[in-house]
Amino acid sequence: MTHVLVLGAGVVGMTTALALAKKGFEVFVLDAASGPAEAGASFGNGAQLSYFYTDAMASPSLALNIPKYILGLDPAFRISLSLSPSFLLWALRFLANSTQKAFERNTTDILELALRSRKGVADLSSKLEFDYTSNGKITLFSSLKSLRKAERLTELKNRYGAGQIVLTQQQALEREPALEHYGHSFVGAIWSPYDEAGDSRLFCRNLRILLERDYGVQFLFDTKVRGLRRQANKLVAVTTEKEEIQCSRAVMSLGAYTPLIARTAGISLPIWSVQGYSFTIPAFDTAPRASITDTSRKIVFCRIGDRLRVAGLADIGPANGKFKEDRFSTLLATAKGILPKAGDYDGEVKPWTGFRPVTPNSKPIVGRTRIKGLYLNCGHGSLGWTLSMATAGGLADVMHPGV
Repeated sequence: MTHVLVLGAGVVGMTTALALAKKGFEVFVLDAASGPAEAGASFGNGAQLSYFYTDAMASPSLALNIPKYILGLDPAFRISLSLSPSFLLWALRFLANSTQKAFERNTTDILELALRSRKGVADLSSKLEFDYTSNGKITLFSSLKSLRKAERLTELKNRYGAGQIVLTQQQALEREPALEHYGHSFVGAIWSPYDEAGDSRLFCRNLRILLERDYGVQFLFDTKVRGLRRQANKLVAVTTEKEEIQCSRAVMSLGAYTPLIARTAGISLPIWSVQGYSFTIPAFDTAPRASITDTSRKIVFCRIGDRLRVAGLADIGPANGKFKEDRFSTLLATAKGILPKAGDYDGEVKPWTGFRPVTPNSKPIVGRTRIKGLYLNCGHGSLGWTLSMATAGGLADVMHPGV
């Protein structure tokens, strides 16, 4: 039996462990936290499985608004310039992917990946409890110009079976009564019937039970990875803050920290962290059943069980991990203004911040490295859970013994 060490117990690492265990590998999972999905994006993400909202971050509209983002004129999106060579190189590659042609190509490539992942999540939903729902998604638009632009992209996605429908304001209200309490005006919406939702942290926690019970996967928590050691271009060990673990095969799925660890093996990855925020509050009966995305304010609302998850903001800059009170206050106040009767904003509010590991083309990096025995499954941006089953399966195919 072939041993493999999976670095990271977020949703990407956990699904990687599952895919490898199914292939017959003996799998060990390491993570710095006390359990799976106890930190990072898998803990407090937007809770959406957005199979048909795989839009690449680099786009003509984002490129056009860069001066506004740098000047802090958009509360939802901020860019703090850095003079580090790695950031400048990433930014140049990001801009190169901001043409309409590149945007559509990247978006559809990710869409195809998401559709492969969708079946895997659905299969696991019969084995795991994670507040899984398939109530669809409504995306709201505040101007006819933005709606018409999205409608053109909808036509492209519908070629892949998205089944998306453009709704008038009245049709949106009929489909989701919670929008009667919407705090702003909108001209129309797009209904995406096949998008889903759930609790990724609960997904990972219960997947751990399945992995231990059915596949003998072993876990080592409270163990922070410090670096990789190689000899003659082969992986020989993973160094942690406690000890050095000998291994000849490892997969890096460390989210935003993957580039830092990869550099210890001489590997440079085109990944930059984009900081986001979320909070979870008790949901009222008037909370939306479908997931809601307010495109103007770049905030998503998602019911998970008896709770409401609200996520948004995108800050490109130094990944220092600090929780910025002013940015969180912006999210909370904006969300309350959008759907004031969706949940108990004045009750128990559970805040979170984390980093989305974004590549210039928004596509994950999956496969071998030039270091023998070292593999990657990283760079999923804000679509880690949505894409995880597909990238894990793809990596397992690459790593299968004898292949």
